[in-house]
Amino acid sequence: MRETVSFRSTRPKRELRRTFGNVSRKINQLIERELARPGPADWREVLKRERPVVSDRDYTKCLRPE
Repeated sequence: MRETVSFRSTRPKRELRRTFGNVSRKINQLIERELARPGPADWREVLKRERPVVSDRDYTKCLRPE
């Protein structure tokens, strides 16, 4: 089953066509590429990479389970 997805680009449609050719095909390729990547098992893995610039209190909120 196909679904329709729309987006509003910050770039003009003409520029997207010039850069990518068939924009729908390129978007589908990008989506498939991202979905093929294994995501992190836990946000802790993301947060271990490099600590974002936030307060200690806000940072610890990210580590708490929902």
